[in-house]
Amino acid sequence: MPTFAVTLEAPLARAEDVASDLFDLGASGVEVRDGEAAPMPGTRLPSAGNALLVAWFAERAAADEGARLHGGVVAEVADEDWGEGWKKEFRPLDVGRVRVRPSWIREAPPPGAVEVVIDPGMAFGTGSHGTTALCLAALSDVLAARPGATVLDVGTGSGLLAIAARKLGASRVAANDVDPKAVEVARENAAANGVALEIVEAPLAAIAGTFDVVVANILANTLVELAPDIAAKLAPGGVVLLSGLLHPQEDEVRRAYEALGLAPRPGARQAEWSLLALERRP
Repeated sequence: MPTFAVTLEAPLARAEDVASDLFDLGASGVEVRDGEAAPMPGTRLPSAGNALLVAWFAERAAADEGARLHGGVVAEVADEDWGEGWKKEFRPLDVGRVRVRPSWIREAPPPGAVEVVIDPGMAFGTGSHGTTALCLAALSDVLAARPGATVLDVGTGSGLLAIAARKLGASRVAANDVDPKAVEVARENAAANGVALEIVEAPLAAIAGTFDVVVANILANTLVELAPDIAAKLAPGGVVLLSGLLHPQEDEVRRAYEALGLAPRPGARQAEWSLLALERRP
């Protein structure tokens, strides 16, 4: 049986939402190329400000619907081109003190690094996106300076950041997501990585206590909307790490948290993406 590949471009800020739509239509896998990683030779790159998505479907009708909804093109792919070949583009990713690798690659992490095993295949984060890498690097630094800190991961997705935080030495890690499928995937990934996390499909107010570190890798408008709830979960002396935003969105997001009494700390940028850090002074 042939496989049908849908190729399309979408704005960077909407790439994960579009990928999620394609999975809902029945895609067996979605590759998101945002131009940040070195491509395979001959691989097409997205235009400026966009991500290139390639989704694979077993049914032509589903592929056609994905292309119709998002302006893509459909091509038939021989089974031997899809079965294992797509895995060749995935390599272990080293960010800060974290190595993220797919399960089919067996390579020892660098000395002193912790390892998180996450397989591509769900649109909830595998570490390759610039915002996820920014959060991993920031968590590595913060938890090195604050061993045993407590961490809350807002909108956990695959659970990657929460798993990394636990392996980096956090004493308690809680996480939430409004998507029940994401919560299911995050719990499966936590179990596969042998870590104990508190993962709930619930609003932030339902999570007990405050935290030394709060990380939220979601869209800029959601960061602004959730600012009061996120700030309320930050303990005195705690740090909040905010990503999922583009450079022009920094000021709006920063102002929302400064209005709640948080003070800015040095952030970071990678390509078009930004990470903001703020703290609640003791």
